[in-house]
Amino acid sequence: MPSHAAKPLKTKKRAKDDLEEEADLEAQLFGTKKSSKKTSKRSKHDDEEDTGMGWMQDSELFTVDAPTFEVPSFVDGGDESDGSDVSDDLEPSFEFPEILDTAPPKSVAGPVWHDPADDQMTVSMQEKKRLRKLGRGKNPIDQVTGGELQVKLREQFERLHPKPEWASRRVDTRTSTIQQLLSSTESFLANERREALAPSYIDIQRLVNANEQNPTTGKKKASDAGAGVVDVAWHPSTKFAVMAVAGGDRRVRLFNIDGHTNAPLVTLHIPSLPLKRATFHPSGSALLLTGNRPFYYTYDLATQTCIRSPRNLFGSTPTPTSPNALDKHAFSPDGTILAVAGRRGCVSLIEWGSAGSTGVVVGELKSGRGGAIQDLVWSPDGKTLSVLGGRSGDEVEVWDVAERKVVRQWKDDRAYGGLLMRRGSDFSAIGSSTGIVNLYQNGTLGGAKGPIESWKSLEHLTTPISDISFHPSGELLATASAQKKDALKLYHLPSGTAFSNWPTAATPLGRVSTVNFSPNGEYMSVGNSKGHVLLWSLKHFAP
Repeated sequence: MPSHAAKPLKTKKRAKDDLEEEADLEAQLFGTKKSSKKTSKRSKHDDEEDTGMGWMQDSELFTVDAPTFEVPSFVDGGDESDGSDVSDDLEPSFEFPEILDTAPPKSVAGPVWHDPADDQMTVSMQEKKRLRKLGRGKNPIDQVTGGELQVKLREQFERLHPKPEWASRRVDTRTSTIQQLLSSTESFLANERREALAPSYIDIQRLVNANEQNPTTGKKKASDAGAGVVDVAWHPSTKFAVMAVAGGDRRVRLFNIDGHTNAPLVTLHIPSLPLKRATFHPSGSALLLTGNRPFYYTYDLATQTCIRSPRNLFGSTPTPTSPNALDKHAFSPDGTILAVAGRRGCVSLIEWGSAGSTGVVVGELKSGRGGAIQDLVWSPDGKTLSVLGGRSGDEVEVWDVAERKVVRQWKDDRAYGGLLMRRGSDFSAIGSSTGIVNLYQNGTLGGAKGPIESWKSLEHLTTPISDISFHPSGELLATASAQKKDALKLYHLPSGTAFSNWPTAATPLGRVSTVNFSPNGEYMSVGNSKGHVLLWSLKHFAP
């Protein structure tokens, strides 16, 4: 019996020890004194100061810390309205700024870094000539601090280079497109008509060379081949700018022209053909490559295949009139016939189908006159073919291709040694070995017979003309000579005057072998004997 009565006392003592241990742990964690005391004992010491939190409610023991403000405590009986005022003052930091119905504020960027030494240093405005202008004014300044000098330099820069108009206009993105259109009286459609080009000044800008990433070497691979760039051809499409560059290294390089990178597309190497000309088919499906050989190559752009013409193109045995070279040729406007200049004034007509050349000579034009053929030019309707030749190179025969007969023949008494003939929208031009380029109005050539007088003679060049090119708009004419350095002139049409501001003495043209305009008229390319294709942008015709 006695042993059984001692067990409850031991249990009570152990429970008391556990409570005291818990009280000590609680005091260490929460800073309280032995909170295991009975609440009845606490009532006896109400007058004593108690810093413990055992009497506080759970909502007062635990609070949530906000990241930017502290919740006020009202334990001391403070006015709760004061606490609500404090929280109201902090609410805007948690709300989005209401700027949807107002214009966005202008942001003024301040300096990223300020050097205190700028305010301590002084600069004399009279020591250097460049600074004297900054110190002038109603109240001349002799000494300024570094910060004041920066302000004056900035003001001078803004005065010399004012802010452009486009940078001052602000577009309200919150306004719908329909509201923007209806808020103006301007036309919705752009006017496609461009102002006429001024005759005295040309706005032209130098761009990256067209073949900068894959230039043509200046070496000649044959004695009868040209050096550097021998010809440049533009793809006839106006939607994209693709250029073919034929070089004396017997390689043809194609480029995608954008005026910035001019990415190379493909390079063709033709060892058996010394290249002289590269011509795109009017449909843009193929590229014709010719030279000082009685055969040609055709590069199909769709299949990327290069095909050589048949070996018996002009018969199994060459005739006295069969051409030895095919570099003098011209496609009909519809691309169905390729006219090739032969010997003794004979012109061969080669059929060209939709799938490419058939290699069949469908006809020959023989006038019986002596002398070599210098150039071939089709009429816009494709019915007639003008042949420049004769013993002096000053005779032009106009053939009716369907009837195979000469319908007109005229001669220019000033075109001695004619080399090239080009036709534009309103004018035709003949370049001679003396450097003179004669212009003719196309309307006056319809019924011309015998000698006729040119509309205007361009006599700025004095060496044989190597290339002539009309701008697609008919407002520009470029002439060049490869026998003299920097021999290129750009003329305004219909005035026939040369532009005075370009080219200048500092324009790096070199010996110009070819000059061309892109089909949309935006670019002008110039190939030279060093293997470069110089590129310019004609701002007047840029989209």
